[in-house]
Amino acid sequence: MRKIALSFLLMFVLSLTAGMVASQESGGTLRAAWQARWESLDPHVASSEATFQILNNVLETLTFFDDDMNLIPWLAEDWENSEDGLTWTFYLREGVLFSNGRELTAEDVKWSFDRLIDPEIGSGNAFRLGGAGTQIDVIDDYTVSITTESVVATLPASLAANKSTGIVAPESVDDEGFISTPIGSGPFVISEIDGTTRLVLSRNDGYWQEGLPYLDEVIIRPITDDVARELALQGGEVDWIFTIAPQNLDALQADDNVIVETAPRLAYDYFGLNLNREPFDDVRVRQAIAMSIDRQVICDFAFFGICEPVQGPTASGTPWFFDYAPYDLDLDRARELLAEAGYEDGFTMEIMPAVGFDETIRGAQVVQQQLAEVGIEVVIGAVEFGEWLERQGAGDFDAFMLSWLGLTDAEDYFFLQHRTGQTFNFTGYSNPEFDELVDRGREVSDFDERFAIYEEANRILVDDAPYIFMYAKSEVKAWSPNVQGFVVRPDSAVNFWTVSLDN
Repeated sequence: MRKIALSFLLMFVLSLTAGMVASQESGGTLRAAWQARWESLDPHVASSEATFQILNNVLETLTFFDDDMNLIPWLAEDWENSEDGLTWTFYLREGVLFSNGRELTAEDVKWSFDRLIDPEIGSGNAFRLGGAGTQIDVIDDYTVSITTESVVATLPASLAANKSTGIVAPESVDDEGFISTPIGSGPFVISEIDGTTRLVLSRNDGYWQEGLPYLDEVIIRPITDDVARELALQGGEVDWIFTIAPQNLDALQADDNVIVETAPRLAYDYFGLNLNREPFDDVRVRQAIAMSIDRQVICDFAFFGICEPVQGPTASGTPWFFDYAPYDLDLDRARELLAEAGYEDGFTMEIMPAVGFDETIRGAQVVQQQLAEVGIEVVIGAVEFGEWLERQGAGDFDAFMLSWLGLTDAEDYFFLQHRTGQTFNFTGYSNPEFDELVDRGREVSDFDERFAIYEEANRILVDDAPYIFMYAKSEVKAWSPNVQGFVVRPDSAVNFWTVSLDN
């Protein structure tokens, strides 16, 4: 029955796609402006949104979230779980070709997943497959099994979270073991790369979804300044932009030559504290910081109110919203906590926002003013995003400010950044009780049971305050009126294969 239901769902989705093909024109070049420069295009080492949004159009996953965030079959037509919950078996679509013309088989799935979980690669997304102890087995050309050391009940959804789990042709790897230009089965192929200043996606003529993509190519270049990016759109230099300056939302919506659309965003903005440095190793200091900031003021100034203040990682737009909020503004209690920790006279700290993400700089400025009220002097050290990533990974910070996005499941809010030893746990946070809960949350499929588990994990995390959560902003994209078919999604995914140009 499960296999019949999944097959029917896939046929329904593809029939809708076929209808779109008939009503949209093919051809043309879309000029797109990114917010930030991409880093490595290797899906197993990448961590930035700029990179993964390129890979969204090049690589494909076994499962996929549609525009309504329903999990649907993609490269896998069906899947099933063993009675003990440890083994997931996926049945692949036949006849799918990589962009180089070779058929994608179970051997390619095994190779891609083995490389993702290889400790020498050190991917922060290895947890999506259960970690280094997971066994990938080829059953036949179109059947592959994934056996984890402990139950991962959400594995099919985890495979759809981002393109770290995309299937890559092994011939993508160069002689030194790196992937600079991944070869996938997706609707586009990376045809030109000029460092981090220009990248061209060209149509994959052998793409398995007939009639897609519509576009001949997409030319991507980063324009890191919000105003310059908007002027490029309004002046006709580009057709589509990654995001806008939030203070200009009303003006852009009033411009007949610009289309602006928004959606609730599965994300949060925050600043993370380095628990391996004093005084941030003291929970009282972290809690004092958390109750010294006015999140509504930060939301209004940093993202001009197109956001929702939060005291934890989840906002009201996700089914994983928890209303635990112990950090209302309380300067007197914050001063008491600082005094108890031995910092009655305050201290100096640096917050590191990222150039090109203007909301982080504005947010740091508000936090600077607010923490001064309790004697904490904040120095703002904004750096280019490439340096920001390097310093974050090396632990070279007091505090770093940015956002996490594309958070499609509870484990993305909790396990990914905060479980002890995880690659993306940059703060050094560790709490055995929290770890036990998030490990258990991965083993359970029932929503209500998982909700109760993560509700307790959320309470522990918010109380321990390795992250100071600020707000959850809306997803905002803008494009010219001749761009048709782009969908603004809660997971922030940039999917160009349904886009066409009305000439």
